[in-house]
Amino acid sequence: MPVEETILKFEVYEQLQRAMAGDARGLAELYRSYLADAWQSLQPLRDSAGLRQAEGVRCKAHYLKSGSLVLGAQRVARDAAKMEEAAISENFEELPKLLRKTERDLRELQAELVRRLGTGVVPAGATAA
Repeated sequence: MPVEETILKFEVYEQLQRAMAGDARGLAELYRSYLADAWQSLQPLRDSAGLRQAEGVRCKAHYLKSGSLVLGAQRVARDAAKMEEAAISENFEELPKLLRKTERDLRELQAELVRRLGTGVVPAGATAA
């Protein structure tokens, strides 16, 4: 039976929290910056997918995957990895579904971060969790 993957990898979050023990606002700012960047990545991904620009999708998905892994956003990272793979194989039909899943996972991640760090983690203009 497969184990359900959490939206935020606890070990990574805890490690960051310990590293920034004296700077709780800094931790919230780190995640706010990540969320802002992740939300902003979706439109260029949609645009590149719609134009069937494999290299554009691959580069942006790789960028999203890397940032997500560093901060423990494991489901978003997995979504981005799947988009990257779809771009490499030029499977453009799969990308709309993956983009919708990434958006849902970003909403869930944002809600989890609001629970842990407060509403200040939500970037200006982002979809409210």
